Amino acid sequence: MMSQQVVGNRVFSQSKSQFKQAWLFALLWNVMIWFAIIMGGQNILRAFDANPIFYFFVSFPFIGLWLLIYAIKETRAWYKFGKTPLVLDPFPGQIGGRFSGYLDLPISQLDAKHVVFSLSCIRRYIKRDSRGRNHWHEDVLWQDLISFEPENYGEKVRINFLFSTPPDLPASEDKGDDYHFWQCHVRSALVGIDYDRVFHVPMDIADEQQLAASNRYKAKVSQRVSYQDSDSENVPKIEHTADGLQFYYGYGRSIGMAIAIILFGSVIGVFGYYFFDGFLDFLPATAGLMAGFVGFIAFIFFFIGLLMIANSQTIEVSLMGIRKKQSVFGFLFEEFTDANEIVDIVVDKNASSGDGRTQRVWYRLKLMTADGQDMEVGDSLEGQSYANEIRRKMVDALGVNWQAATLRSPQEKVKKPLPFWLRMIGKVLSYSFIITLIYDLSLHIPQVSEFITKVLE
Repeated sequence: MMSQQVVGNRVFSQSKSQFKQAWLFALLWNVMIWFAIIMGGQNILRAFDANPIFYFFVSFPFIGLWLLIYAIKETRAWYKFGKTPLVLDPFPGQIGGRFSGYLDLPISQLDAKHVVFSLSCIRRYIKRDSRGRNHWHEDVLWQDLISFEPENYGEKVRINFLFSTPPDLPASEDKGDDYHFWQCHVRSALVGIDYDRVFHVPMDIADEQQLAASNRYKAKVSQRVSYQDSDSENVPKIEHTADGLQFYYGYGRSIGMAIAIILFGSVIGVFGYYFFDGFLDFLPATAGLMAGFVGFIAFIFFFIGLLMIANSQTIEVSLMGIRKKQSVFGFLFEEFTDANEIVDIVVDKNASSGDGRTQRVWYRLKLMTADGQDMEVGDSLEGQSYANEIRRKMVDALGVNWQAATLRSPQEKVKKPLPFWLRMIGKVLSYSFIITLIYDLSLHIPQVSEFITKVLE
């Protein structure tokens, strides 16, 4: 597959096959849905009357309309931009060295303020679920995101890009049940149709000779766009204060992911309500218990989504230490760590999301203390390099005389057993489904009722 996308040192995307696949899927979906509507119209209406849960299928024609719009959009994008290969130099990209090259786009420099490059190392593998079925899973091991200003290049624009990759990542591998691949996602917001392409790029672990050969010349790089000047809404507002620096992470900084979680919880709640409503006449206790369990799960998702929106945090860094002020639903919580107790501020992967085609990764900053504790002092940072930049600013704000504390040997924590009453509640809950099911059946089957009576005597 990689050989079809790579010619020399040029890497091509799969946009041409993607827009054809989009048309194929959109046509198949719409043909099946409208065939079912035309042939089974009356039966569908009777199903709606029998159980309101079937109203969920009303959304299927609208999904078909969205698929057609998506296919049209992908087709227009292909004919507007063409192939636009990614040219790598050096080739292949170096792990522990450079991933650099250029991209030419058939647009004017006035049309694009900046072009965003996102480089990811991804593990793709087959995982077996509890039912024994195999599913593909993807884990993003590392991701960085950089924006560049396009340069005039004749009737086109050229973007010279450069990434520095860490040395402890795997190289590109052939497809299998468990393999790694590297992906470069390039996008730019334009008038009309946006540029949005995904390239599967070959990457190899660079040896000392290859690194030395690359370091003999300086790579040509387009002007980088600072993260604050980009379109990202997750950037903390950085202000200089009398004591040092203040980093403000505002409300709704992860609103996209939060809305998705809220909608997911809402769908689960509505589905559980209508699904178990049909069993209340036959199995009232069991259906009520299951509806309550599903409703509780839906509430958890809904609450987590609201929590992601309705919280903000302010990190104040000074020579004295780091103070964290977090507001959750209007309630303010404060923590302070003295500078002499700070061991390090580390970058850690916080969350990721994907749409089946691309992946996005957010990083967080964790403050490590001498007693082995940690405190989150930054989140929703997209890209490894930007997270490293925020970390560097926080360390600089601690002052040139700051020295990392030594990690003390943490005391072993003795795990306390759960209280007896809590363990009993857990046992009752674990058997609650069986108990309620037997109870419901006893109301309909006399033999079950007689059996329960004899057991209880």
